[in-house]
Formats: sequence, structure tokens, C-alpha cells
Amino acid sequence: MHVAVVYGTRPEIIKLIPLILEIKEHRDLKLSIVNTGQHKEMVHELEQLFGIVPDYSLDIMRHDQTLTDIMKNVAITVEPVLKELRPDIVILQGDTSTVATVGTICFYNKIPVGHVEAGLRSYNLEEPFPEEFNRRVISIMARLNFAPTAQSADNLLREGIPAEKIFVTGNTVVDMVRLARQRITQHSNGTERKILVTAHRRENHGEGIDNIIAAIKEVSRLYPDLVFTWPVHPNPNVKQTVYQQLQGMKNIRLTDPMGYMDLIKEIDTSFLVWSDSGGIQEECPSFKKPLLILRNITERPEVVTSGFGELIGTDTDRIVRRTVELLSDNESYRKMTSGKNPFGDGTASRQIVDILRDYYKQL
Repeated sequence: MHVAVVYGTRPEIIKLIPLILEIKEHRDLKLSIVNTGQHKEMVHELEQLFGIVPDYSLDIMRHDQTLTDIMKNVAITVEPVLKELRPDIVILQGDTSTVATVGTICFYNKIPVGHVEAGLRSYNLEEPFPEEFNRRVISIMARLNFAPTAQSADNLLREGIPAEKIFVTGNTVVDMVRLARQRITQHSNGTERKILVTAHRRENHGEGIDNIIAAIKEVSRLYPDLVFTWPVHPNPNVKQTVYQQLQGMKNIRLTDPMGYMDLIKEIDTSFLVWSDSGGIQEECPSFKKPLLILRNITERPEVVTSGFGELIGTDTDRIVRRTVELLSDNESYRKMTSGKNPFGDGTASRQIVDILRDYYKQL
């Protein structure tokens, strides 16, 4: 069976690395790897770290490109590659512009698609934007939908996706966290209480980022020994505002975007996480860390129902109030860190490979 794995951004390759490594373990599977180049440097770091060598690196990234630019550049570069490869199936992950575009090209060329992390829904096309649109598009065309949870599978069923195309496998991010933890050495001094902050989503630009900054200032005033770490996204709508308002404050560490292994280490050694990231919502349960989700809605409600996450939005008073509770009340903290990981047991990649092999036998 010829399997082509296509990715373009760091979130995609993070969750595809364990699957790529699993596919390589099976001699009856031929693997082709295509990197569209939507996130160039951040993806290359992980390729090198885990020995991933793409068969095609397409380098579509251009300075200050729009979402339309990304889709156009991915489409015109990926289609000739897929026509040359003619794989039995193309594996895509998540909800990026690479995923939506490559999936569409596969559909036009009658190439089956397997979608990893299928069925996530916020049911609001504006939040997260454009990811909610992208993930709905890919579900329409995917031959195999690898849902991370039963709730994700139910979302697909309600949309009319046939049950025989849906498989609950867990999320490959749990597999990836296991791989990453084998490679990191902890350097926490054991006494420093830290809060990790990540915020970059388009819907938080402007007032949202300003409110998060105000919350950091207030919590820092209340707890002068607490340390905030914020790997600042390079988008000027985020970076310029954050540095203007927070640079120079003694207990706030502003850094460039972190490599994946450094970010994993930071989650592992933090007391609490504030984030509007989708991936971090899935990673915190693996580390038993409480997460305040800086969004109004989430397509990963399992992190909330399991107790690890709380939808807090970007209201300054709510962020401060809940953070103070967790810092001062051991029982509140325990309630957010004692649940079961809702995203699986770290065997998602093996399950997906087994499903692929069964699928091929039926062709």
C-alpha cells in the first residue's frame, strides 16, 4: 500500500511524526512524505530531530502572504506531485490551509484521503478562523476519518458521514508527548512557580491581547514571586503590543517562539497554563496541568469536561480571579488536575496503521 503523508505547519507535523514512524515499521507500506512549506523553519526543526526526510519540499511560504495566497500556492505545487505519486491514500492532519487545499486537490483527482484528528467542531465559522471552515471541508471528502474521541465521531455522524468511514483512535498528540518526554531532561529548580502564556489567534488580536496583558500585570502585582513565560508569536499584531507593554518587567519572560521540545518542557515545569492554542489544550492533560483557555468556545470540549481546561475568554477580571483561586486553593487545583486524559492512551498511531492496512485489503 502506497501512503502519502502531506503536511505544511508545525501543528500538523507534531501529530504526524508518531504516525510516520509507525508506518516506517511496516514493510508492506510504502511511504511518501510531502512538506508544503507553510511553516518552514519550525517544521524543519522537528524533521531533523526525529529523522523525517521529506520526498518533496515545496517551499510555498512567501512574506506577508494571505490565506488565499497559501491556498493558491499549495494547490499549484501539490497537484503535480500527487499526480506523479498516485498514492493509494493521502494522510492529512488537522485543519490548516494546507489540509483544506490538499484535500480538495485529492478530491478533484479521485485520490482517497485519510483525515487524522477528524470531527472537531466549534460550530462557529468565525472561531477559530479559518480552522473551523477547513476542518468541515476535509470531512466532506475524507474516505477515512480518524476521530480522536467519541464526541468527535458523534459530530461526524450528525453531519451525515457514514459510520463505516469513522474510527475512534485517540489523538496522536498523546503518542507524540510520549516520544518527546523520552528526549527531554527537566531543568526546573522545583521552587519557582511559573505560568506559561501563549496567545496568537486572530480573534484575540487587539482587545483580547490587551486584556491578557492587563491580567498578567495584575497577577504579577498580587504575586511578585510568580514568573510568567510568554513565547511571543511573530505576528506584528501580537508581538508589537506584547513587547511595548510588558518588556522590562522583572518577573515576565518574553521569548521568541519556542521549539517544540522547549515548549513541552515549559508545560511540564509550569504550575498553570494560559493559552488560546488548540494543541496545548490537548497536551496539558498529558502533563496533568490546569489550563485557562483564552477563547470563548472550543472545538475540544473534552478538555473542559475532563476538568483539565476551563473556558475563560479574554476578560481580564475572570482571568485574574480564576488564577488567584488556583494559586491559593489547593482543592481547586486538585480538581483541575485529577481527571483522566480524554485524548487516549498513546496508541493512536498504531490503531491508524492497522485501519489503513485493513482498508487496503478491501480495495
